[in-house]
Amino acid sequence: MLFLSVMTLLAMLAACQRTPEVTFMLGDEVYETRTVNEDGRLASYPTPTLQDLYFLGWFTEEDFSTRFDIEKVFDSNATLYGETLPYEGELLTPLTDRLTLHESRYQGRTFRTDGIGEASLHSCTDGDTTNFSAPGFVTVRYLNIDTPESTITIEPWGPESSRYVCEVLSEAETIVLEYEPHPTLGHPEPHPTVGRVGNFGRDLAYVWYDGRLLNLELIELGFTPATSAGNSQFGDYLRLAHHNARMTGRHIHGESDPLFEQDVLDVTVSDLRNNTEDYMHRFVNVQGVITRVAGSENLFDLWDGERTIRVFYGYRTSSKIRTGHEVSITNLFLTEWRGNLQLTNFDARRMEVLATDAPLP
Repeated sequence: MLFLSVMTLLAMLAACQRTPEVTFMLGDEVYETRTVNEDGRLASYPTPTLQDLYFLGWFTEEDFSTRFDIEKVFDSNATLYGETLPYEGELLTPLTDRLTLHESRYQGRTFRTDGIGEASLHSCTDGDTTNFSAPGFVTVRYLNIDTPESTITIEPWGPESSRYVCEVLSEAETIVLEYEPHPTLGHPEPHPTVGRVGNFGRDLAYVWYDGRLLNLELIELGFTPATSAGNSQFGDYLRLAHHNARMTGRHIHGESDPLFEQDVLDVTVSDLRNNTEDYMHRFVNVQGVITRVAGSENLFDLWDGERTIRVFYGYRTSSKIRTGHEVSITNLFLTEWRGNLQLTNFDARRMEVLATDAPLP
């Protein structure tokens, strides 16, 4: 009898020490069950691939009122509930629509000092880089995204993502910049693998406009992948946004950019100057004489005997870029930069030197 009591007690103790399991429910069905680590946390959680459905994350309540935190410690078995929404109508950014920025987080604070603060648009660069006054001039490289190129090199969906960013920021009533992590939210020091300054001295930040996180929105719209989301305070949202955008096949995830389906046009510099609207945001082939090289600005002037246009060659160097060279260049892209007409998408491999001592104006 004593033996049975001891065995019963041992069984009860073993049951109490059993590692907790977390059950993931989708609707009325069990999607998966996972065992937590020794520290009581989940090492990871599933991201369901669902036909014609957005997956919006795991929640601790059946009514989806409390979002699951990956840092949660489980001391007993638990159930998480997955929320989904169908691809319907204008439902393009369901995660961005739900993540809001409250005024209390940034009012009375400044970006450089407090890690978050209001800003105003100074000038647009591309889809993931913008210049602001915060106050003082600040160039921001958006955290956790990498839109296609639209300045030196032109890539599919690069100009469109750049146009979208500039449009929403130009029309925004409120713009807020935020470092990662936010020091007033219990993170006094930057994340050890996420600094505050990136390449070329640009500030790494999140950009909010009218309460919407633009970094996240660009991922949901399929203009960029999510990068380094695991280090982010918004990591769950960013990962899900990337997953859903891939499922929709939107923009970079499967759609062809109509800009790249047009023919490359043979034009003169004078054509570009006299009929700009006909060629704006088009790929063109041009010929002319290099009359000036501005190395500090990475530009050279191309003259066709009547009119001149500048060509942005970026950070490349080439012996072909010399004053007095008559050249033919293919696949350049006509755009405007800070009020000046210019050609970009330069590649020296697409430049042919026709003469080295052409007469200058």
